[in-house]
Amino acid sequence: MAILPSLSTLLPPPRSDLKPLSGTTTLTLLPALAPPLTYYLALLLLPPFPNTSSEPTARVIPFLRNSLALLSGILFFRLPLKYHVPFSVGLTYQLALVGLYGGCRVLDAFFISPYLFQHIPRRVKYHHAPRTLAPSTPLGADAKSCSSLHFLTPGDGEAVTETATTDEGWPHGWKDRISWALELELSMRGAGFTWSSADVRHTKSTWRPSIRDRTHSILVHVLPILVVSWAVIRDIYSLNLANGEPFDDLPIGLQLVLTAALGAFLMSAFSLGHSTFAIMLAPLAPHPLSYFPPLYTARVWELTSVRDFWSYGWHRLFSRLFLVYGVWPGEWLERKLTGKPDEEAADMGKVLGGFVSSAFVHSFAAHTVMGGWEGAFGEAWFFAGNGVAVVVEEGVRMAVVRYRRWQKRQGAGDGKDEVGLERWYDGVIGRVWWVCVLLYMGRNFARGWVRAGLVREMAGL
Repeated sequence: MAILPSLSTLLPPPRSDLKPLSGTTTLTLLPALAPPLTYYLALLLLPPFPNTSSEPTARVIPFLRNSLALLSGILFFRLPLKYHVPFSVGLTYQLALVGLYGGCRVLDAFFISPYLFQHIPRRVKYHHAPRTLAPSTPLGADAKSCSSLHFLTPGDGEAVTETATTDEGWPHGWKDRISWALELELSMRGAGFTWSSADVRHTKSTWRPSIRDRTHSILVHVLPILVVSWAVIRDIYSLNLANGEPFDDLPIGLQLVLTAALGAFLMSAFSLGHSTFAIMLAPLAPHPLSYFPPLYTARVWELTSVRDFWSYGWHRLFSRLFLVYGVWPGEWLERKLTGKPDEEAADMGKVLGGFVSSAFVHSFAAHTVMGGWEGAFGEAWFFAGNGVAVVVEEGVRMAVVRYRRWQKRQGAGDGKDEVGLERWYDGVIGRVWWVCVLLYMGRNFARGWVRAGLVREMAGL
C-alpha cells in the first residue's frame, strides 16, 4: 500500500477553459529538467580549454559541446509543442515563453554569437563605489538621477556608481567552469548579465536598494496595487464575462479599465517576483548571482512617449531575444531595401524588427493555450501597433523640432541647438499620447487573454 499520495492527487484539477494544442500531454519532471540540464552541460564546455589545440580532445570537445547545445535547443523548443500544464492556463502560457526563449538563447550562445560574430559570452562582474551627494540633497531627491525601480523609493540604501567589467580570460579548472556555467545559465532570467553589452540600466549613477527598501516596496507599493488591480479584474469578469460573453460586448470604458487593470497587475506581479528573488539572493553578495539590476528604469509618470515606455517603463526580460532575432534582422533589411551604409542608423528597421519579434513570441504563447492559431493574434496586433506608434511619434517629433528651429531662426536666434525648443505642453501631450496608445492597443491583448481563459484564472474563478 502506498504511504505517500501520488503527485496527481496533490495538484489542482484540470481547468476546463484550457485548450491545449492537439497531441500535447501533461508536463512531467523529466522533460521539464532535461533542457536546462543539457544546456548547463554544454555551457561547461563552451569556454576554450587551454593547451588543447594539438591534443586528441581538440575535435571531440567542440563536437560534444555543439551536440549537447543542439539537443538542449531542440528540447526547449519541444516543451510547448509536446506538453502543457493541465491545471493552469497561465503556466502553460509561460511554458511556451520559457521554451521559445530558452531555445533561442541556446542557439544564440552556441551558434549565432560564436560563429557569426566570433563572440563567446563571458561573465560580467559588477562593482559599486559609494557616490557622495551634496550635503543639502536628501537621497530621495537623487532618485531621478538614479536608476529608479518604479515601486522602490530610496530609503536606507546607498547612492553608488556602478562599473561593469567583463572577464578578459576564461575559467581555470573545473571548479571555476562550474560556477561560470551556472552564472551564465541563470542569465536567462534576463537581467543582471550583459554578455559584455549594455543592458537595462542606462546610467552608471544608480542606487543600490537594501533588503529593507525592497521589503518596504513590496508591502507599501506592490501588494496594494496588486490587490486593487486583481479586485478590479475579478469584479469586471464576474459581472460581465463569467458566462462566456465576448470581450467586445463590454462598453468601451470597461474595456479600457480592464486593460489598465491587467497591465497594472502584470507590472506589480513582475516587481513582486523580482524583489522577492533579490531578497532571497542578497546574502550571496558580492557574488553576481545576488545582483538584481532595475526591472523598470523609470516611473510611470516620468514617461512622455511610447518609446519611453518600452525603453524605460517596462521590463527587459526578453531584450536579448528581440535584439538578435528582431532588431538586427530589421536593421539589415532596412539597409538592404534603402541602400544605407552600415554606419548609418536604420531606426525604422530596428524598431519594427524588435516589435515584430515580440509579436511572434507572445502570439506563439497564446496559441498554445487556445488550441491553435485562431484568435491568437491579439498580442501580435498589440505589439505591431506599438511599433508603428513609435515610428509615427518619432516622425512627428522630428517635424516639430525642425519647425521650432525654423521659428527660432526667424527670430534671429541660433536654430542649431536644442535650447528653447521645448514647450510646457510637450510633456502633457506626450503622456496623453502614450497612455491612449497603450490602452487602446492593449484591448487586443485583453481580448485574447479573455478568450484564452487567462483573465478568468487571474480573477481566481
